[in-house]
Amino acid sequence: MKMRMLTTSPRPGNRSFITPFLLKRSEFHSDADNNVSDMETLIQTRCKSGTLKSEEAMGYFNSMIQIEPIPSYWTFNCLFGALSKMKQYPVVVSMYKQLMGCRQFQPDVTTMNIFMNCLCRMNRVDLGFSVLALTLKYGLEPDAYSLNALLHGLCKNSSLSEAMELFRKIEEKGYPCDEFTYSTIINGLCKAGKTCMALKMLKEMQEHRKSKLNPSCYTPGIGNLCKERRIEEALTLFRDMINNGVGPDIFSYNSLIKGLCNMNHWEDVFSLLEKMKDQGLMPDVVTYNTLIHGLCQSGKWEKAKSFLICMVDSGISPDVYTYAVLISALCKEERIQEALALFEDMTGKGINPNVVIFNSLISTSCKCCKWEEAAQLFQNMVDSGISPMYTPMLFKSVLFAEKKEFKKRLLCSKT
Repeated sequence: MKMRMLTTSPRPGNRSFITPFLLKRSEFHSDADNNVSDMETLIQTRCKSGTLKSEEAMGYFNSMIQIEPIPSYWTFNCLFGALSKMKQYPVVVSMYKQLMGCRQFQPDVTTMNIFMNCLCRMNRVDLGFSVLALTLKYGLEPDAYSLNALLHGLCKNSSLSEAMELFRKIEEKGYPCDEFTYSTIINGLCKAGKTCMALKMLKEMQEHRKSKLNPSCYTPGIGNLCKERRIEEALTLFRDMINNGVGPDIFSYNSLIKGLCNMNHWEDVFSLLEKMKDQGLMPDVVTYNTLIHGLCQSGKWEKAKSFLICMVDSGISPDVYTYAVLISALCKEERIQEALALFEDMTGKGINPNVVIFNSLISTSCKCCKWEEAAQLFQNMVDSGISPMYTPMLFKSVLFAEKKEFKKRLLCSKT
């Protein structure tokens, strides 16, 4: 096995990850190919394990580019894919640039797709298009994943007109599309508030069977219809999804449950919740938070509390949003002791309160003339590094409390 010089130095601190295949060259000199194969197996296994750390991955990469014959593109793709899942996009881009200096390395379309996707995730869609041109230069045929990465990048950066132009070119030239291509465009249209255009595209997909449909093709439309308070149309679209053989996922259910909660259609909410469970989908933290928020907003405190108990019994831990909703609801009813008890419960579990929680508690403590509690909460907020959010409501509460306290002192002085 031959060693060759690197054009770039390995990262400091990564030597501990350099594999035994490099450290014991003499043992493997007679059978280099087998040992590269063993190295590839090790790296691929680590990448698939789900426990690979970024530093370990960088160590493997520095080892791989030092040996000849260079490992297969499949092994590099596994490494790049694992780092992409960790959202280490700049690291992947840096590695790719180093790898392009290796004359032996021949990328495949997957390599180019991962590189393109990382650039788009870094909001460099312009460079993503450059990688597409490079893909064609290598004689590789872009696939649906290549184009989806670019479409997603354009939609993410609010370049919907450019995304639509690219989508039309894809269709005109007969490039491969899949359900994710369509769902990306539908989602982009919905985020831009163009619900009618999104639904029209979905209808064309249903009628012409352009691609296999999945829940992500329907969920953005359902969510937008709910936001626009077109709840009957949202329910119809949800039924259409099921009738077309597409099983709703947790995101579809959560979108519709939120819309129904906002409209106070509680019978439909609870019915949908049962259907969801019958389908084998269990409520997640978003489902419970949506239900608790809707019930608190409707003044159904006891029902909200029952869902909090169900949530905990299901093994789902309430998050800061859950506590914010419950504490705000209690504060609105000036049930300050119960709100403070929840606050203690939350901090006892290691959940850091946000500015909304502090504001609600300080405001209500002032209204209830609990000056010591208000002062302590304010100090806690400052110690936590949270800047006070001065709102008209907070000022009004403080003034109201001061007025009450002044009257109380005046009456005491007269007696």
